[in-house]
Amino acid sequence: MVYTEAVAEACESPAGRSQLRKVVTSAGEVHGWELPRQVARLVPSGRERRFAYVAVAGMFAEQAPSFSAGRGDVAGRSERTRMWRPSWGDLGWSVHLGVRQGVLHEDRAAERLKQLAQLSDPVALVRYGRQLVGRLAAEGVPVNWPVLLRDLRRWPHKRVDIANDWFFSYAHGVAPGDEDGLEQAGVAGAGSSDKTNDSSNEEDS
Repeated sequence: MVYTEAVAEACESPAGRSQLRKVVTSAGEVHGWELPRQVARLVPSGRERRFAYVAVAGMFAEQAPSFSAGRGDVAGRSERTRMWRPSWGDLGWSVHLGVRQGVLHEDRAAERLKQLAQLSDPVALVRYGRQLVGRLAAEGVPVNWPVLLRDLRRWPHKRVDIANDWFFSYAHGVAPGDEDGLEQAGVAGAGSSDKTNDSSNEEDS
């Protein structure tokens, strides 16, 4: 989560959020020069991987909350930590919660997720998926940004596996038993995914 933490930190200022919102255009073009230096240093080499990192930074910035001015560094880190939790699932899991909360219509949400899963090009995936991700985030539905980064990173080579994961996460949704994190995120009555989410231990820096 080193990279996503750096992105969240950069978004604590209006200037940082403004910069990061420009890194990926609506056509999917990457403008690397818009990345703050502390974020750019964590982006790996390789065009495919680079795009995943930059795309997640741009999508996060589009919905990044404003932090109160004058906050201490410890408080800022605490607030960033609450933006995602290791127990949160993938995009299919988030879409399921969006339907449960009435943010998304069930039939349209399922069809949109299926359409995204069929896109082989990660640029097209981001181009058509950023609206869905933005809608979820804007409405307070949990989005696990480190997991999204992991999936975009692996999409060119593991698309079928990731798409299946999204489907089953959407179909099964959440299991009762771990409501603490989601209640703090504003998802009353929901629990965590019943599958183990070890994405926070994967490399994303």
